Amino acid sequence: MPSDSLAALDLGSNTFRLIIASQGEGGLGRSRVWQEIPRLSEGLEEGGPLPQGPKARAWEALEGFAAVIEAERPQRVLAGGTMAFRQASDGEDFLRAAGRRFGWETLVLTGAQEAYLSAMGVLSGLDPVPPETLIFDVGGRSTEFVNVYGRDIVKTQSLAVGVVGLTEGHIKHDPPEPWELMALDSHVREKLAGGDWTALTPGATLVGTAGTVTTMTAMLLGLIEYDRDQVNNRIVDIESAMALLMELAKETTAERQARPGLHPRRADVIVAGLVLVSTIMDYFSKAKIIISDNSLLEGLWLAAAGRAPLNPG
Repeated sequence: MPSDSLAALDLGSNTFRLIIASQGEGGLGRSRVWQEIPRLSEGLEEGGPLPQGPKARAWEALEGFAAVIEAERPQRVLAGGTMAFRQASDGEDFLRAAGRRFGWETLVLTGAQEAYLSAMGVLSGLDPVPPETLIFDVGGRSTEFVNVYGRDIVKTQSLAVGVVGLTEGHIKHDPPEPWELMALDSHVREKLAGGDWTALTPGATLVGTAGTVTTMTAMLLGLIEYDRDQVNNRIVDIESAMALLMELAKETTAERQARPGLHPRRADVIVAGLVLVSTIMDYFSKAKIIISDNSLLEGLWLAAAGRAPLNPG
């Protein structure tokens, strides 16, 4: 990687990702991405400490990323923690300890920061950019929504609804019972009803990002090896999303884990994730969504490069 490269880490409630990219004209140049799924928020109770098992998995993932960063020697490393770090009593302490250990800049992102940087990441890879966009970024414990006119952000909000929390709270059987999926759908609708959508017009284009929607798209395409170029800017219709949901909901977690193209650590949360995505589409009366491979990770990289503010006005 060129000597002008920068690194960013998106430390999510379910997935940790690292990007190291050179500084190209107007944005990211040549880049590489690494991913681990330590599921830091597993068993987390809001206001309580991070559970020991997930903490150990998270630390192991960070050690692996640190080895990559040491070999690549980027000029700057910025790590941002999301909902699990906000909810845990020791989340900020954990992240600070990692910063001291590895020499990284670290911060626990607010919901507004997470939503804004997710939007910046999405817009950097969206082609073309619609006149009005509602971007949603599905996480383990929260989903961020950003309403954008062109490239101007007019509204950001973070709702406490994510794939790990939904799975832990609503799915007790394997495979899930139909009534569990209905309860999950109702819960998501209740959370959406509590959002502020006054800035949104009926003509807005819906754009989804993060692991749930990119995994869904890769599975619909039949990809065994993930291919960013085939996934990014792909259009998915609600019928296809619902059909995949119904197919996976009939399988046990073990059966899903054997599926090519589905990461084994996503097998138990993918059903809740697909309910979340399809419910969002239906709630906003959108028959189709655009899929973005770019997300918070790229937004954090842009912040590291000084091309997106960490604290937008």
